[in-house]
Amino acid sequence: MTIVLVLPLIAIAAATHAQDGAFVDHGVGAAVAESRGFVAAQDAEGNPLLIALSLDMSPRGWILLIDPNTGETEQFYYPEGVPNSPPYASLMSDNGRFYTFAGKVFLEFDPAAREWLFNGIPAPGEACVTGDAVIDGADGRIFAGTNPNCRLVSYDPRTQEMRDHGQLDDAEHYVSYMAMDDSGWVYAGIGTARQNVVAFNPETGERVQIPSEEQRILGTGIVRKAIDGFVYGKVGDTWWRLHEGRAEVVAADAVPAAAPSGSIGWGQRDATLADGTAVRLDLPGKKLTVTPPGGEAREVAFSYASEGADITSIAAGPDGDIYASSAHPMHLVRYGPDADELTDLGPVPAIGGGNMCAMTAAGDYLYGASYAAGQVWRYAPAAPWQPGAPEEANPTPIAQYKSDLCRPRACVADASERWVVSGGFAGYGLCGGGLAIHDRETGETELLNHEVVAPFESTITMRFLPDGTLVGGTSILTPGGGHPQATQGTLYILDLNTREVIYRTNPVEGAQEVFSIEVGPDGLIYGLASGARFFVFDPKTRKIVHAEDMSAYGAMPRQTLTLGPDGNIYATFTTSIVRITPGSFEHELLATPPKPIGAGAVIMNGRLYYASGSRIWSWALPAE
Repeated sequence: MTIVLVLPLIAIAAATHAQDGAFVDHGVGAAVAESRGFVAAQDAEGNPLLIALSLDMSPRGWILLIDPNTGETEQFYYPEGVPNSPPYASLMSDNGRFYTFAGKVFLEFDPAAREWLFNGIPAPGEACVTGDAVIDGADGRIFAGTNPNCRLVSYDPRTQEMRDHGQLDDAEHYVSYMAMDDSGWVYAGIGTARQNVVAFNPETGERVQIPSEEQRILGTGIVRKAIDGFVYGKVGDTWWRLHEGRAEVVAADAVPAAAPSGSIGWGQRDATLADGTAVRLDLPGKKLTVTPPGGEAREVAFSYASEGADITSIAAGPDGDIYASSAHPMHLVRYGPDADELTDLGPVPAIGGGNMCAMTAAGDYLYGASYAAGQVWRYAPAAPWQPGAPEEANPTPIAQYKSDLCRPRACVADASERWVVSGGFAGYGLCGGGLAIHDRETGETELLNHEVVAPFESTITMRFLPDGTLVGGTSILTPGGGHPQATQGTLYILDLNTREVIYRTNPVEGAQEVFSIEVGPDGLIYGLASGARFFVFDPKTRKIVHAEDMSAYGAMPRQTLTLGPDGNIYATFTTSIVRITPGSFEHELLATPPKPIGAGAVIMNGRLYYASGSRIWSWALPAE
């Protein structure tokens, strides 16, 4: 299999122990990329060609052109200046060209000529385009719906003109479906907090909301063009036939089948060649499954260069090793400090493109909570790695709370190792996440919803106090598209025996998040809130005893604060490693990492371990 690296290839550092003073790069944890869409095309001679979008931590994003017969590949990096941002929606246009969005940047690629034709930003204030929200317009233009402000944008391939036509919904964040009728009206399926279907005339700017406010329930509205040429839309149980901005209610069984569309969602992994051959893509596994009509399936191997998947969490295991989870795709990675060995254990199929967002050790197990299904997992490092096995699966899910724990952010165990508690954000369109409380003595897991813990807030950081009570910090944000209800993050104390919150406070006025907390050897709670505002809270007197701004040290990765064996608290900011001295609350910059810190931290055997992008790094703590 041949890799042709098209456009100047940016050098990718090898997974060797590059050293910078006290810093050591232990290498890429999971050297794989995630598929972000897949489609069949043709080259200039009419030969079959496959286009695979990718997501990894390479300096530049890329697409992969694959010959389905030989597995030969050509890797096309994004044009210079285009950031490596996740693609969520793409289009194989009727004009033979391929369109996608790298974050907010619109890209046009000609598979026949094998070259990028255009890139630009149609709506600077937007982040990305998702779902099936990139379509061919009736007039030859390309239309798309953006996130987070639901704007309609267009691109004319003939003139390379981009336009921002305006906002489709004033409150929702996701345009997931889009279609256009023969009169030039665009229809959008919108969510996720309150379903909507909107008709929009891009020439006049006229906007029509199809459902009544009473019909708009939790979820995402749907639109699609049918084989009869009309566009149909759905909110709740109601279907409409849509034309020229007007809607007619129709019975569900009267809705025709969807017409073929070139829209490509990020999760699409199947493609069909012109002769009917079915192709299934496994980009992390670097293989195709090719099945000709009436024939036997065969595997075709291919290859590509990758800087690997982003590491989003890191934790000490019960066996003295360090574990990390990547995201998009999820692999569990193990680093053994004694053997200086980095191992990619592999994926957990049920987690797929998600991740173990937070992990902790208790007893002989490593526990973790995963996105996006809200599962709590238990892994025995001493047993064989066999995820998804029909019997004795390892790791194995022990609980699931998809609506209440869709995006976990914290997982902790108490000193007795009886309780393992996971917290995080709620599901798409919702507001307020819950706590999953696992009792290792009984094997039972219980959910406390946000109404009990902190109404309309989500727990994103936790620690246990010396008396065994749980202290948590919350966020008011709703990353799944819900509408925030609270105004500032909360610090709370929870008695696990009674399941009652015995105290709540807002430690930093106006802060949306209590982002990271740690309990010092003095029993005080050290915390960082939004904007790296540092505070110290005394749980006995229930007073803030210190507060100051630490934003000069940089942004905060997940779980910034970590208690060291020397009794000091270490803060791993993205661009700084800082030591905080309990008692005096003094802090000092100890080191500046060679690469930004993305997830941290674990302190073991005199070294502080953290993740930077796809790599695991460590830094030697100062001698006492």
